[in-house]
Amino acid sequence: MRKKEPPRKFGISFNDVIAKSQSIQPLYMQDLNSFTSFDPSFTSVLGEELLTETREALEDFSGSSHMAEINRATEKITGLLDDSAKVYQKLIYFVHSSFGSTKAIDNTFGRYQYLKARKSEKLMVPLLKQAAKAASLEQFKSGLEAQGMPPRLIQEIEHLAELLAEADDQQEMLKKQQLLVTSQRIDLYNSIWDKLVKINTAAKIIFIDDAARMAIYKLYDGKPSETEITETGEETTEG
Repeated sequence: MRKKEPPRKFGISFNDVIAKSQSIQPLYMQDLNSFTSFDPSFTSVLGEELLTETREALEDFSGSSHMAEINRATEKITGLLDDSAKVYQKLIYFVHSSFGSTKAIDNTFGRYQYLKARKSEKLMVPLLKQAAKAASLEQFKSGLEAQGMPPRLIQEIEHLAELLAEADDQQEMLKKQQLLVTSQRIDLYNSIWDKLVKINTAAKIIFIDDAARMAIYKLYDGKPSETEITETGEETTEG
């Protein structure tokens, strides 16, 4: 079973989590005595950890850089599919010129799978292998070469099948790694959010009569969005 991303505890964007932390962390350090008097578990360590994690989040380019790798792999596959289509169509030209376009011939060279394979490397690889294998059979090879098929066309088809299979494997590996990158990123932001929620919960009591401060300690902007996504996926009102 394919693993899923860990649940997000925050109902805002990654950038908004960072923005909230950048606003709240310095004010928390400024108000530390008030927090510590309210609850001794509030210490400078919490503020320092929040600052460190926020800096890590700001420096985190893992998600975007990894996605760029996936995009490059996809572009490579697209190019190989185009090349594969050209050599396959070239082979079919010589096949039809030599043996006609009968159903039996087209089945032997996989022509009826071509339209779907044209858009899928997972289908194109076996199609190329089937076509190359058929063209290598003595009953077809001599006739194809007599008709003018370049001797290296079969090897070219086999090579493209190998390149396409390798590119597909690389793309699949990157996609699996992407889940890990995303999971690590969500874990970091969840940790930041846990600290912000802890600070916010206490601040609503400590500064109940200080609207200006609470405007900064507030986690969500606007009444419709004032919900916190919990680990169980439930939504609870959170200011």
